[in-house]
Amino acid sequence: MDFAELNERLKQARLESYCRVRGGWPVPLAGGTYWAVLTLLGYTVSDEDWSWMAAMLSGSIFPIALLYGALFRNPFMKEKMPDQGVVFMAMAGMLMFWPAAILAMGANNDLVPLMLAIGMSTHWPVFGWSYGRPVPFLVHMIARGVLVTVIWVALPEARFTLLPLSVALIYLATVIALYVDSGEFRSRIQPA
Repeated sequence: MDFAELNERLKQARLESYCRVRGGWPVPLAGGTYWAVLTLLGYTVSDEDWSWMAAMLSGSIFPIALLYGALFRNPFMKEKMPDQGVVFMAMAGMLMFWPAAILAMGANNDLVPLMLAIGMSTHWPVFGWSYGRPVPFLVHMIARGVLVTVIWVALPEARFTLLPLSVALIYLATVIALYVDSGEFRSRIQPA
């Protein structure tokens, strides 16, 4: 088997995984839930408390994703993908924004929502690549980065409210897009 054939087989296997787990939509739904909670916290707690709560609650995203997967019978974690190791490496790389975010809590807390919104999206292109469908994942990251930056600059009073709400809404749009896109691919290919 030559490199081109191997590459094509890997891409086919990635797309089949993408179809079987419907784009892995429980994970972005959990992310959207996290950001919706942060929106509510933005109206009810101090900005400093918001930042610490956002840091602590971020650990709930994965368990919430597992819960959504179980509730909706989408066992995304049981899916064996050809290049699964790269996903874990992308997650490890994404986590490296946390030291800067934690330091910002003491130096300039207003930066924290922006840093979380952008920093917690850096693994998205790799997830998309691992499924053989990078575009929807890239669109999520780019839209998120642009929108939160605009809100952070133009509406400083909304950094802890509208900014997290915008991320939650982008997540919701992404869940819909992944579900629809994976359904279209599912009808075009015959997953194993």
